[in-house]
Amino acid sequence: MKEIKRTVFLIINILIPIGLGAVAYYLVSPDVLFVKQIDLLLGKAMHFEVANNMSAVKFIRNYFLDMLWAYALVFALSLIICRNTAQLWKAFMIAFTFSAIMELLQITPVVQGTFDIWDIVVELIAELVAVFIIKISFLEEVQEKYEKEN
Repeated sequence: MKEIKRTVFLIINILIPIGLGAVAYYLVSPDVLFVKQIDLLLGKAMHFEVANNMSAVKFIRNYFLDMLWAYALVFALSLIICRNTAQLWKAFMIAFTFSAIMELLQITPVVQGTFDIWDIVVELIAELVAVFIIKISFLEEVQEKYEKEN
């Protein structure tokens, strides 16, 4: 039962940020590659013009959406490769390395986008938050294991 509860928790923390991020990208970022593909599939575009000169809008569009993806990535990796919280740092390191490399590749013509060092910083923060949430959520599991060993 604990394994099912853990799996459901991880999946929810993958799907909600990805879903929110995808909807937000679609509505306010018509220049993003996957948004253009959705527009082609739908045969029409349904986007909102948002004043990009407001600080909150800039933060959401330029950083917060990337934070959602990074957060979900840690949860996805945790679901796939971690059987306990001790292995969580492996998921974190893979996520952070992937995020940093993808951002650095934006300097080259290989990956579309605009390189921004702050993207790496905010993704690192989101990934650390995800690790912290997973650790706190499964603290009971760690305590039980400790009690069994002692």
